[in-house]
Amino acid sequence: MTIKEVYMKNFGKFQKKRISFQPGINIVYGENESGKTTLYTFLQGIFFGIPRKRGTASKTDTYTRCLPWENPSWYEGSVLFEEGGKDFRLERNFDSRSREAELYCVTDGEKMSVEEGDLDILLGGATQRIYENTAAIGQQKSRTQEGLREDVEEYLANFQTEGDFLLDPQAALSRLKEQRKEWEKAEKEAKERKERNREALLGRIRYTRDEIRELREKLEESRESLSDIAQTGEKEIKQEGKQDPKASESFPMFPALVLLMAFAAAGFCVLFLDISWMLLALPLLLGAALFLWYLRDRRGKEPRSSREEQERVMKEERRRGRRMSWQESLNDKETLLYNLQEELEELENDNEEILKARKEARSLVLAEKMLAKAAGSLQSRRGNFLKDRTWEILEELTQGRYRSGLIDENFQIRLDGGDRYVGLYQVSQGTVEQVYFALRMAAGELLCREEELPVLLDETFAMYDDRRLCQALRWLQKHKSQVILFTCTRREIQMLQKLGIPWNQISL
Repeated sequence: MTIKEVYMKNFGKFQKKRISFQPGINIVYGENESGKTTLYTFLQGIFFGIPRKRGTASKTDTYTRCLPWENPSWYEGSVLFEEGGKDFRLERNFDSRSREAELYCVTDGEKMSVEEGDLDILLGGATQRIYENTAAIGQQKSRTQEGLREDVEEYLANFQTEGDFLLDPQAALSRLKEQRKEWEKAEKEAKERKERNREALLGRIRYTRDEIRELREKLEESRESLSDIAQTGEKEIKQEGKQDPKASESFPMFPALVLLMAFAAAGFCVLFLDISWMLLALPLLLGAALFLWYLRDRRGKEPRSSREEQERVMKEERRRGRRMSWQESLNDKETLLYNLQEELEELENDNEEILKARKEARSLVLAEKMLAKAAGSLQSRRGNFLKDRTWEILEELTQGRYRSGLIDENFQIRLDGGDRYVGLYQVSQGTVEQVYFALRMAAGELLCREEELPVLLDETFAMYDDRRLCQALRWLQKHKSQVILFTCTRREIQMLQKLGIPWNQISL
């Protein structure tokens, strides 16, 4: 990224102030209180905004210090910068109530969206804290801020590989774990459904078996009952046949003869003895009653009447009907039991759903292990890059005097003095400034690999002697595409002239 122009419409002491910058080294020269720090703050604020603190802290915060001297409600500006061969314009309103920012691609005439992350993409994902801990060094802030260690640790956990491919191992691992948990949950739910289905099948099997047993018992009882009925009927028929085999077929001769004789006697008496019919009615009635009684008694003693036989046959048919119904139901239940047992046998084996979930979960576990291993290896290399690059830069700055050392996880630094390691408290202040400068530049290369941001240096070399200043300017000219250096002295300008390094001067 290269800043081409800033326009401070109303910011601090500046109103409608337009400043142009060039690639390479830019020297912003001015006396104290000329507005160098205000411009330095604007260059950061235009990209990242200027938050306002609350309470008593708001009285001395950056937002308050840079409020426009005239018309404070009109608090805004813009910047024109080049990125990827295209020009972009960023306009920002710093007013605490609106804080609007608008981004335009000047080359294409396209309006872009800050809210949707277009500016973050152009900045390579760099945050204000990262910028302040790497390429933007304010007055008396050569030492890294507390957030650098966290930023580096976060980067090492979520880093970029070579090229445009973004690798975020922690996010990838999180997604893999989430997916694994989903498949494990799917397997668990499938097993639970399988167990529920198994219990339901076992219950149906037990119930069907009970029904089959009851039907078989009913069929057995029915068979025995029909056998008993048949045997009883045969016995009765045999017994009745023994008593009077022809009784059921013989005509009732005795009552008929008695009745016939009574009518004959009555007729004889009427004709020859002149006896009244009234006197003869009694024996006739007696004979008729005797005949009827005989018939009734005979009917009661018949071996098998037609009605009884019909009742027996109907009863037997009903029993046979029930037996047939039970037999059909038994056949159906036995078929159902067979099918249920086959279904249970199939269910006992893991079904396709469980096997698929288990396979996917195991595959994701393997992927997690492989990714964690690869991430650890790459993180180690990236961590080594920060250390190695710091010593490379320091070697150039110190002309080979310090080329290695130790940097622990808390960024405690010890220099290799040849025969022993020495702490920063054992070296000069100028060397300390060089060490932290090297660490910042190395961290910037690590954390801002997607986009090289302009280097902002506000009186950074005040503690440098001429030799150290010479080496620092040479390194910046060699390794950085744009440097904006703020100074109240002409030391940097004179050194650039001496070294023959071109620069662009802005006077405030």
